[in-house]
Amino acid sequence: MEPEKRLEERLRMGRLYDRYGALLTPKQREACDLVLLQDWSLAEAASALGVTRQGIHDLIQRSREHLEEAEAALGFLKERQKLHRALADLVGRHREELPEPFVRELFVLIEPEEGDSADV
Repeated sequence: MEPEKRLEERLRMGRLYDRYGALLTPKQREACDLVLLQDWSLAEAASALGVTRQGIHDLIQRSREHLEEAEAALGFLKERQKLHRALADLVGRHREELPEPFVRELFVLIEPEEGDSADV
């Protein structure tokens, strides 16, 4: 996989974990925290959690599947992106009419995520 795709996938997994990580088991959360968020190798995470490298790999795979299933069922990330795009469009069309502090506050409330393509 090319570097840009790997980075996009890592960022997506981070966003999914932030949104749905509470749905994972404690062991899955630990594995995801170490491997996906802290960028530990599978061997390092396996050693820290007292499982095999294959065990960590399986935990991460199951976690990814659960996170993707949660997003498919609930769609929070997709809805957030749509909301941010709509807000950016609205602000773009009415920029001159809106006070700058108000615009900043709007985007603090709906902070853009990596991959959102709304320029404000």
